[in-house]
Amino acid sequence: MKTTLKDLASQKIDKLVINSLEQALYQAIVVINNEERLVWDYSGKTLLTHSLTEMQNHFAKLEIAQTVIRHESPYDEMIGQSTIKDNRMEVPIGNFQSS
Repeated sequence: MKTTLKDLASQKIDKLVINSLEQALYQAIVVINNEERLVWDYSGKTLLTHSLTEMQNHFAKLEIAQTVIRHESPYDEMIGQSTIKDNRMEVPIGNFQSS
């Protein structure tokens, strides 16, 4: 489901997932009522940043229960092994608050 940054101001965010796509490229996903939603910026594009801090700054004023960074490695596929097993890794990181 498509969710904009503006929409999130009035939502209770259960989890912010900062998806690490590749070297220094991050995508925002929020979990609301057990549903993952891709976050879109104010110009109607998928919210992408080139730094973790920049991504956290977009969410600094929102109330978020948990923040994680997610990484899914294509390593198994690259070496010809089965991709049946999920290799998703989520690491909790502190919620960022602006001062």
